[in-house]
Amino acid sequence: MSREFAVEVEWVPFELHPDIPAEGREKDPARSDPEARERLYGLAAAENLPMRGNAHQANGHKALEAAEWAREQSRETFERVHRAIFHAYFAGGANVSTIDQVDAAVAETGVDRAALRAALEAGAYRARVDEYTQLARGNGIHGTPTFILDDKFVIRGAQDWPVFADVLTRLGVPRREGAGPAPDA
Repeated sequence: MSREFAVEVEWVPFELHPDIPAEGREKDPARSDPEARERLYGLAAAENLPMRGNAHQANGHKALEAAEWAREQSRETFERVHRAIFHAYFAGGANVSTIDQVDAAVAETGVDRAALRAALEAGAYRARVDEYTQLARGNGIHGTPTFILDDKFVIRGAQDWPVFADVLTRLGVPRREGAGPAPDA
């Protein structure tokens, strides 16, 4: 989206399943939707994104706190930490619930892991994650992904690219130099 249109993407923390124990838990196969999972894996494969099943349901609070710590360091640090945690969970099948697991996920990013660990142990970003989660729930957001564009349009769920292109075009967002024509509306 930000490659084709002149937009800035801002990720905000949202704890999807606050009921999951702090250490995470094994997934319950009975609660799985195999058709939805296969559809998601197909979409990921079509975009050459590595994604595999994960036997864990992570409690994402510490991972979200780590991302908020990284955001305060720099945009580049946020991107590295964010991508590393996503990769560990979705491509690596890792549980990213605890401080040790988050630390392992970001080990190759070059961030100051001692400073990150200290922030996580102190709970320095716990309230921020809770505040954003409550704000989202108060505004009717109960799932991920959810995209809010220009505080006017809400796109829920994993949608095809034409949905985003249509909304951005309707908002009058310019395309970047060399981007293709707008989709038929």
